[in-house]
Amino acid sequence: MRNSDRLDRDERHRRIIGELQSNPTVRISHLAEAFGVSTETVRRDIDSLSSRGLVERTYGGAAAPMGREPSVRERNTAMVAERQRIAAVAIQAIAPGDVVMIDSGATTHHLAQRIAAEGIEVTVITNGLEIAEELGVSPNARVILCPGAYSAHEKGVYGQDTCDFLGRFHANVAFTSAGGITESGVTDVDSNACWVKRAMFKRAERRIFMMDNAKFNVRLLEIVMPLADLTDLVVDRPLPEKLAEAARNAGIITVVA
Repeated sequence: MRNSDRLDRDERHRRIIGELQSNPTVRISHLAEAFGVSTETVRRDIDSLSSRGLVERTYGGAAAPMGREPSVRERNTAMVAERQRIAAVAIQAIAPGDVVMIDSGATTHHLAQRIAAEGIEVTVITNGLEIAEELGVSPNARVILCPGAYSAHEKGVYGQDTCDFLGRFHANVAFTSAGGITESGVTDVDSNACWVKRAMFKRAERRIFMMDNAKFNVRLLEIVMPLADLTDLVVDRPLPEKLAEAARNAGIITVVA
């Protein structure tokens, strides 16, 4: 991680998250030396990441969280450029007239914005209120909003009613994201959200997982699905070697935005 140049804040944040993907903890003193900044600067970086739920503070450093994810509102302000690139590539999987399932989330929110902006003729089934609001203004989008128990944390609906409702439909393609991905599969922290993702992918012919590089090799509380359940992966950077190999072995088409 040594770098003789002074890194800007966003790059330091990415490096801290990246370091925690391969090490359970990091030390403030080590990060300060590697980044060429003061320990106080790194401490402020960790405070900022901790407030967004991306790391857990420890004595003298930070650790990767396993059982908590920041709210969708917090996630909407992170990795914006990367998520916009991902959405610009993922939208190419949608043909006019398609039925599309879109999971609630920060990355999928960018996809919904793109669909509305381009005026694609599409039927969208979603559990996300912000997804429905973005697409509802488009004259070419028919929006079907799932029922369920509302989560302010995720700006979406979840539960048995949501999953049962999704089971009534067929989709050409489903889009989702999650907190992490490892060689064992997609991982997340909220069981209710995991069940909705599974329900959407079960009903879709093409199943696209969208994710930024901060989620590479992130192992969270629950395995949402094995890699074999995905058909496509859209990312902003190439996958690490072992993860890329696992994706290839699972027959996944990986596209770097």
